[in-house]
Amino acid sequence: MAYFIEKIGVDWAHYFLSYVRNYVGGVLLYYATSFAMYYYYYVHARSKKIFANREKPTWDTLVDQMKLSTAGLLIYCMHPLFDEYLVENGYTLCYFTVKEIGGWVPCVAFSIIYFAMVEVGIYWMHRTLHTNKFMYNNIHVIHHKYNKPHTLSPFAGLAFHPLDGMLQACPYIVSMLFVPCHYFFHFFMIFLTAIWANYIHDAMDHNIDPIMGPKYHTIHHTHYVYNYGQVFTFCDRIWGTFKEPDGPTGVKIRDVTKKIE
Repeated sequence: MAYFIEKIGVDWAHYFLSYVRNYVGGVLLYYATSFAMYYYYYVHARSKKIFANREKPTWDTLVDQMKLSTAGLLIYCMHPLFDEYLVENGYTLCYFTVKEIGGWVPCVAFSIIYFAMVEVGIYWMHRTLHTNKFMYNNIHVIHHKYNKPHTLSPFAGLAFHPLDGMLQACPYIVSMLFVPCHYFFHFFMIFLTAIWANYIHDAMDHNIDPIMGPKYHTIHHTHYVYNYGQVFTFCDRIWGTFKEPDGPTGVKIRDVTKKIE
C-alpha cells in the first residue's frame, strides 16, 4: 500500500481507494437489496397469489438488468467521489456537526429545504430526459425498454445508461452549493436512493400516498409521460403529470360489456 501511495500520490490514492470502496459497496448493496426484494415478492409462497393473474419477468430480462446495472455502477460510483472532492475542498455548504449550523432547529429546517430542492431537481431532470428528444433517444430510452409490468423487477432500479444515472443524481450535488446540508444526511440520502430505485421498480401495488411507490412508478414505465417524481407525488400533482393506475398492476382488465342484440 505504501508503495502504491508513493507512486501515485496521497490524493490520488485516497480517491482511487474511495472509488473502489464505492463500487464494491454499491454492487453489494444493489444485489443484496434486489435479491431480497425479488425473493420476497417473486419467489416466496406469497408470489403464487401475487402472480395468479399476471406474468413474471423472464430470466433473460433479469440478467439483462443485472448486466446493465453492474456496468453502470462503474460510472455511478464516481458521483459520491465527486461529492467528496467538492466537500473536502470547501466548494459546498456542507457541514459536519449540528453545532456548526447553530443547533437542531436550523439543521432540520435546512435538511427539509435540501430534500425539497433535490426532489424538485430530480423531477425536472427526469422530465427533461423525456421531453428532450435527443436526451430520450440517446440516453433515457435504454431504461424504458422495460415498458411492461412483466419486464420490471427490483433489478431494473439501476439499469440505466451511465450518463442517465449521473444526470438524475446531479440535484444532490447542485443543491449542496446553495443550501447548507449535513455531510451525513447528504450521503445517507444517496445511500437510500440506491435502495429506493430498486424498490419502485418491483412492479408491486403497495403504496402509501403521497409517496411515489412502485404502483405509481410502474405507470411511468407503461405510459412514459406521467409520474416523474422520485420519492413523493407532490411535483407531479403540482405540474400536472400525476396519474393513478387504472387497476391492479400487470392484470389485464377483461371486457365485461355485453353485445346488445
